[in-house]
Amino acid sequence: MNIFLDFHSRTPIYEQIKEQIVLDISRGVLKKDDQLPSLRQLSASLGLNINTVKRALSELEAQGVIYTIAGKGIFVSGNAESQNIYLEQSLENLKGALVNAKMMGADKEQILGLLEDIFKGAEENDWI
Repeated sequence: MNIFLDFHSRTPIYEQIKEQIVLDISRGVLKKDDQLPSLRQLSASLGLNINTVKRALSELEAQGVIYTIAGKGIFVSGNAESQNIYLEQSLENLKGALVNAKMMGADKEQILGLLEDIFKGAEENDWI
């Protein structure tokens, strides 16, 4: 599991952590019942305040993405519903971006061309 943070992004650090963990689950890097590093290990390896990491993990646990066993650690739940939450959020964000692009003057052909480029690039680069 590798978490890459963009400290210049407007996305809060704890949200970036959540997104990266969910992305690793959706890509199969993390599987059901895989153990995550401890809260202390994760905060140390990322060079972050433990409270930032704790917030990310607490929210993931509340969403059913991970679970904690006292004295044992933090594990991936493998809950498909929790992954669907992020897919729905991503699609909603995409919809907002497309509406904004249309309002700024983008036409249907430009948007469809962009989508084709993205899917073609994904297939060529094994993104999917």
